[in-house]
Amino acid sequence: MALHSWFRHALLVLAAAALTGCALPRMIDSDVQSFVGNAPALSGASYRFERLPSQAQNSDQDQIEALAQEALERIGLQRNDDAPRYLVQVNVSVDGMRNPHYRPSRPRLVVGANGVVYEEWPWTMDVEVPWYRHRVQVLLRDSANGQLAYETAAVFDGPWRDTLNLLPPMLEAALKDYPLPGKRRVVVELPVAGAR
Repeated sequence: MALHSWFRHALLVLAAAALTGCALPRMIDSDVQSFVGNAPALSGASYRFERLPSQAQNSDQDQIEALAQEALERIGLQRNDDAPRYLVQVNVSVDGMRNPHYRPSRPRLVVGANGVVYEEWPWTMDVEVPWYRHRVQVLLRDSANGQLAYETAAVFDGPWRDTLNLLPPMLEAALKDYPLPGKRRVVVELPVAGAR
């Protein structure tokens, strides 16, 4: 294997290892926005999950709601499907986006021994790491009249595509300071897999 090809292969292996995110804990920094609706949001209230028709077809929705239930329990809300105070919707979306840190390679001008100016391109491989925007939104509606009591969303951009793994820290960030409104950045550590 030529040195150039070997170096390219080594870079790809290192990039893949770095993106797996399984060697070190990750700090998930989410941008959070929370709003209080017309009906006041209460602590210690009961709830049940409500799904949109589109969510009924989502094979991950059961797991998403199980993760949301853990986060809601941590802030004092209790699931009660028979007598809920709130109807809770959990919406998750993932979109590919342009990597904000990517800088394409550019040639530099070099003067040769014969005085001729030519372009010299970097010999390393130019690879743009994929980037994703994850968004989780939690809505609480009063079960008696359907009025919105609380809306919160957390958005995280990064090179990882393991959405279900990212949801616990994002949900924790979204529900931090419940039931207060506000706009903030919340950083939550995502431990190494199996370290919990």
